[in-house]
Amino acid sequence: MRPLDVPEGYELAQHGGPYARELGPLWVKREEGRVTLAMRVEERHCNSAKAAHGGCIASLADLGLVHTASALRAQQGLPRQFLVTVSLNVEFLAPAPEGSWLELVGEASRIGRTLCFTDGVMWADGKKVARCSGVFALGAARPG
Repeated sequence: MRPLDVPEGYELAQHGGPYARELGPLWVKREEGRVTLAMRVEERHCNSAKAAHGGCIASLADLGLVHTASALRAQQGLPRQFLVTVSLNVEFLAPAPEGSWLELVGEASRIGRTLCFTDGVMWADGKKVARCSGVFALGAARPG
């Protein structure tokens, strides 16, 4: 991927395990109160209609919302912990065509002692393609 393919303000995401690395590259933009996780939709992400497969959309929603919860916990000075998906809801609204810049803009509605509640909207080149929400449980402490 050429640098021109990534909009200004994004940096290469360093979170996630092997699955996230295979899905990506993923790009992140952090702002006060929200996190955006994004990717360029490539042919390997697409269904036969040349749009991002629903599983790809759901994966970006899960990764983006958990990253949102983690980043917003850090902004509040809370310790790093693994977060485990308890619930993920995705409403598919429109296709994300091959080549589009796909962004999940996530916000945390509540960061509690044991659960984090998040909401997000997914955009493909500025067109709303999905709404999502997730609940994440705090797991073990993360190193570093």
